[in-house]
Amino acid sequence: MFDVIIIGAGPAGTAAAFDLLEHGARVLLLDKAQFPRKKACAGGITPKAYNLFKYDISSVIQRSFRRIKITNKVGESFFIHNGHPLCYMTRREELDSLSLEKVIQKGARFRVADRILVIRQTESEVRLQTDIGEFSASFLIGADGANSRVRRLTQPDIFWRQQKGLEADVYVDRPDQYEMEFDFSGIPNGYQWIFPKKDHLNVGLYAVGNNVRFSTKQLTDYVGKRLGTYPLKAVKGYPVCTGGFAYTPGHQRLLLAGDAAGMAEKLLGEGVYFALKSGQLAAGAIAKTMNDQNLNAADTYKNDLEGIRKDLRIYHYCASLFYRLPGISLKLLSVPFLHRPFSNGFAKGKTLSQIFLRN
Repeated sequence: MFDVIIIGAGPAGTAAAFDLLEHGARVLLLDKAQFPRKKACAGGITPKAYNLFKYDISSVIQRSFRRIKITNKVGESFFIHNGHPLCYMTRREELDSLSLEKVIQKGARFRVADRILVIRQTESEVRLQTDIGEFSASFLIGADGANSRVRRLTQPDIFWRQQKGLEADVYVDRPDQYEMEFDFSGIPNGYQWIFPKKDHLNVGLYAVGNNVRFSTKQLTDYVGKRLGTYPLKAVKGYPVCTGGFAYTPGHQRLLLAGDAAGMAEKLLGEGVYFALKSGQLAAGAIAKTMNDQNLNAADTYKNDLEGIRKDLRIYHYCASLFYRLPGISLKLLSVPFLHRPFSNGFAKGKTLSQIFLRN
């Protein structure tokens, strides 16, 4: 029997595993894929997310950007810049493989399980039936993404808002000559992006709203308009799970983290920071409970999540205002006096609530 089973070996799952192993817990990590595997993600890591890693990830950072190009609704552009990096670029398959390697080296067991069949809970443990056998542990963390099987089996009444993204890799000549860019000129309630990597560009579309539908043709047309005629590689569409400011653990021994708990922000769709942070908080809540039987892991986790929930609420309100009045919002954002406090805060690894409250 394990102390903790973690479903999902992405940022939330490996962050939780690393911290639990630091506390001496016996950890089993399950994922439906063998690593490395292609993961739908633009690969931008904010400074606040970069600072949460408990190990050096510089080996998988391909580029860093100290200025970001913003294109407004009428195609005019301006730059937000800082003396320190505003964003780091990685490939998620490389980042996730490194993170998994680190937790395995630290003592985690890792198994590939294609399907979780049944989850049963008692007062003292959680039992898991999978396609590769049965496992039991004192606690379970569901970190298996936006379409979480753990969530559907244990808290089926939860429905998170799912914003939509569509991305592809584009291999152009001299990707180092391109700016990191958010382009708001072509999509209602969303944006198009160009994220330069070491040997290619990651290009994509993002929009808020449950009824959004993207097609490969839309992405092909955008690439043709902005970059020229290039084939799209590794085209992937995916949901971005938001609304986690309303998440409450439904069971004493089962916690959700990352996209499974709706821990992504609505404005730009960033999820890695919130995945890492929620994974670490879930691990912390379980570690406290293992050390003090009078504590309840679910209640502890709920209380510890308040900082994340506050930040996600701010992003939610900002997204509602921004996408209702994008022209005015971008006009204000283009003023250095107004955007400089945000760029300085982001470069220092502050959260949005810390920037607003000037902590």
